[in-house]
Formats: sequence, structure tokens, C-alpha cells
Amino acid sequence: MITFATINPRYKAALALVILAAVLVATAILTNRGDFTSAALVIAALACILTGIFFVTLSASDPLDLRYLSLLPVQGSISMARICADLGAQGNAHLIPGGRDGRDHPMLLVPAAEYTGMPLLTEPFVAGQDMAGILVEPASAPLLRLLRTQQHLAIPRDPAGLNNLVRELGVDVLEVAVQISSSEESGVITIVMEDYRLIDGCRAMVAESPKCCITSPCPVCSLFASVCAESTGKVVRVERCSPDMKKPDVTAIFTVLNE
Repeated sequence: MITFATINPRYKAALALVILAAVLVATAILTNRGDFTSAALVIAALACILTGIFFVTLSASDPLDLRYLSLLPVQGSISMARICADLGAQGNAHLIPGGRDGRDHPMLLVPAAEYTGMPLLTEPFVAGQDMAGILVEPASAPLLRLLRTQQHLAIPRDPAGLNNLVRELGVDVLEVAVQISSSEESGVITIVMEDYRLIDGCRAMVAESPKCCITSPCPVCSLFASVCAESTGKVVRVERCSPDMKKPDVTAIFTVLNE
């Protein structure tokens, strides 16, 4: 069902201009002054109508319905979380930065127990005396590769640069949120995405189980976790990825591990 909140903002502006034009014309008619002031009101109303037509004519709506688009990665994350649970890997997702064990890209590890920092092999099933788990590429791997090869993504090492990068990726590049803020305190990175456009997908995953987002984060949250791991050069554990049930906001919390 189409509601006023889902209408393209430019169409909202055009509607506001048309209403304003009607108010101006009504004012001119009701006052019935018949002088320069009435003429100015009519001219102003005409200008509002023409501007509204301009907005409607040159504005394009979203090419894809976000209600459907946001659900595309949901089942993949849910299925991955189920597989991990069935295999006994029920820990939080850990993003391993590139440069370890001969890998030049981040990896996602879902451990069965606490991560100990042991070397990881190339097999997807990690089994050792101290730790076991599942090691795969994160859901954001293709996106991160594209950003590096075509957008020349450079990941800064300082916290301020990381905060700016997260905001630019979410707001300017991916355009998944109207505003993104991030902060770091005592090794805990908090990212808040306001007016998140793919909120329906987040809520669908949480409806299945809140553990899905923590075990197998979606491409957006895993991208932010991967960037944090690459920036700090340390393993980043996903602590929370939760949507607000009333507002279209999402909060993601990551812990930088001191290995």
C-alpha cells in the first residue's frame, strides 16, 4: 500500500507547491481587492504551479521497489545462520582482516567457541585443539572488491578517517541511509544508520531470529565490519545488528579484539 511516507520526496515538494498555489488563489478571491496585491498573489500561485510541474516532470522515482529489494539477501543470511547452528558454530561472526595467513581480503569466521587468534587454514571448516568453526568470505566480499577495483577504495587507519569512510560508503556511495553516525569507545565501534532504506530486510531477519544478523550479517553490516577490521588491522566481532521496530533506523555494534 502506498502511503505519504513512501512517496518520492520531490513529488511531496510538488504537492506542497500545488497546495500553496491553491491557498494563494483562494486568498486573492476571498479578499477580492482587485489591486496589485491580488495580481501578485495570482502570479505567485502560477509560479508555484509551474515549479511543481517542473519537479514532477524531471524527477524520477526509485527504479526498484525497496520493499522487494531489501528482501533479496535475507534468505541467504538466514540459511547461513542455520547451517552454522546445525554444525555447532553458534558464536558471533568475527571479521578477520586481510594480510593474515596469506589472504589479501577479509574473512568471516563463525566459531564454535571463543576465538583464540590461532592461524586459520584455507578450508571452510576450521578444526583444531583450541578452536573450531566455519570460515567463509563475508557477504560483502564482492561489494568490497568492486569498491577497491573501480572506486579505488582506500581504508584509513585513524578512527576519524574510519568514521568518515563509513558515512561516505553508506550515505554517498551505497545510498542506503539518509544519515550515518559512528563512534568508537574502549574498542567498541557503534554505527547508527538513520532512515535506513533496506529496513524491511533487517526486520525480516530479526523476525526469524535476532541471531541471524549476528552470525551471518547482511552485505551492508558485513561491509562496515570488514572496513573496521581492515582499518584497525585487528579481528572485529559482531556484537549487535538490530533494527528499530518503530523508526527506520539500524544500530550495529562491533568489538575490536585485542589478540
